[in-house]
Amino acid sequence: YNHVDLSANIYNNPGECTGDGVDNDGNAYIDDCHGINVAYGTSDPMDDNDHGTHVAGTIGAVGNNGIGVVGVNWNVKMISCKFFDASGSGTTEGAIECLDYVKALKDRGVNIVATSNSWGGGDNSQALYDAIDAQRQSGILFITAAGNGNAFGVGQNNDNVPFYPCTYFLPNIICVAATTSTDAKASFSNFGKHTVHVGAPGNNILSTLPGDTYGSLSGTSMATPHVSGLAALLKAQDPNRDWRTIKNLILAGGDTVSSMANTITGKRINA
Repeated sequence: YNHVDLSANIYNNPGECTGDGVDNDGNAYIDDCHGINVAYGTSDPMDDNDHGTHVAGTIGAVGNNGIGVVGVNWNVKMISCKFFDASGSGTTEGAIECLDYVKALKDRGVNIVATSNSWGGGDNSQALYDAIDAQRQSGILFITAAGNGNAFGVGQNNDNVPFYPCTYFLPNIICVAATTSTDAKASFSNFGKHTVHVGAPGNNILSTLPGDTYGSLSGTSMATPHVSGLAALLKAQDPNRDWRTIKNLILAGGDTVSSMANTITGKRINA
């Protein structure tokens, strides 16, 4: 959140940026200025892995500031909920706590359009399903990664091998595959005619990294924030749009590309 190319687009939670050791907004988290850190039980979501900073830059690195990169949305507000530790390990319980945290923000009036979820795997969890459905009830889109293939890095069919949370059958989910600069499917990207909605750039993506640096990463993790940034753009263009309208516009507004034939839309997003 203190990256030179991100900080202007990071949300400051009113009353919680004073460092006074008091839970001023009464949400059970003390001084949660920029979000919370479920992995370590603190209110400081500072990135110690690189992954979160990289996806944040794709959503909303500051535009027109003469440095670094730009996000899909140049002028946006982002808040973080960290549930993975430095090694990239997290729990379903942590994911649920993060979703509940974001829902509480939305329910008290914070203009949350979507959560960007560049994570997945594991087993089917009814509790996680319910938490994502609760997001829907509060009007929040859940944008998530299709997954990066099997143990050999070869993309799999999520219709046959479920990848959670992508393959939960919930209407507020947008599950994202990764495309390359030539509109091919990235070799590692999962797909699914009934489970993966749309493609977005996810190969050799240049974005922000901790320490005011930059670097390129590949994955459906990198594709997902392109869609999240687009969702925020569509909300900014017309604040009256609800999650259904935004999802429909994203899916209908893409470009048909042959590499995405094995997805629901057959498309790669087009802002």
